Amino acid sequence: MKKMMLIMLAFVVALTGFGSLTSAAPSLATPDKKEISQEDTQFLKEMAKSLGIKTEGKDPIAIKKEIHEVLIKKEAEKLGIKTEGKDIQKIAMEVHTAHLKEEAKSLGINTEGKDGKTLMKEVFEAKISKKAKELGIDTKGKNMQKLGKEVHEKMIMVEAEKLKIKTEGKDLKQIADEIRDSQIISKAKELGLDTKNKEPKELLKEMMIKHPEEVKKLKLFPSYGQHFMFKKHHKMKRED
Repeated sequence: MKKMMLIMLAFVVALTGFGSLTSAAPSLATPDKKEISQEDTQFLKEMAKSLGIKTEGKDPIAIKKEIHEVLIKKEAEKLGIKTEGKDIQKIAMEVHTAHLKEEAKSLGINTEGKDGKTLMKEVFEAKISKKAKELGIDTKGKNMQKLGKEVHEKMIMVEAEKLKIKTEGKDLKQIADEIRDSQIISKAKELGLDTKNKEPKELLKEMMIKHPEEVKKLKLFPSYGQHFMFKKHHKMKRED
C-alpha cells in the first residue's frame, strides 16, 4: 500500500504540477536536519528576502523552515483556507486536500464526504486511466500500481522524444532528469534570464526568486519516484 501511495503521489505531480513552489528545488524540501551547503544557504537568504522574511541571526535550517511555512500559508490564503490557530501540518493537509478536490471536480469525481486519502486514490485512478488511453496503453488485466508505473515510464519516453533527448543506455531517472533540465532551461530563456554557463539547478533557484508564480505554473517532470513537498505532512494515517 505504501508503494502504491508513492506512485500515486509521483503521478499526480507529473500530470498536474500540483504542489507549491517548494517542490521545485531540493533546498526547499520539507525542512530537515541535513547539512545545507553555502550555496544553498545564500539562496535561502535571497528567497527569504523576497518573501519578507528576516534572516539575521537565524541558521539555514530555521530559514528554510520559515520559508516552507510562509509558502504554505500563502497558498492557503489563495485557496480561502483560514490559517489562524492551526499548526502548519494541518494547513498543509488542507491545502493538499483543496487541490485534490479541484482536480477531482475537473475529472467529474464527486468529492462530497470523502477524505484526502480517498480523493487521492480516485484522482490517481482517473488520471491513470485517462492518460493510459491517450498513450495507447492496454489496460486489460492490469492493476493500478502496474498501470501507473507503465504510464509514467511511457510519459518519460514520449517527452524525451519530443525534446530529442537520447535515451539509449540511460535509465528512467537519467532521462527524467534530462527532461527536467531541458524544461528549466527553456523556461529561463522564455523569461529572459541569462542562461550562459549556468546549471539548471541555479536557473531554477533564480526563477524561484524572480518569477515564483511562473515556477508554480511549470509542470516540471519529476525524477522517477519523486513526490511533492507535503510528503512529511501527510502519511495518510500510516496506511497498511
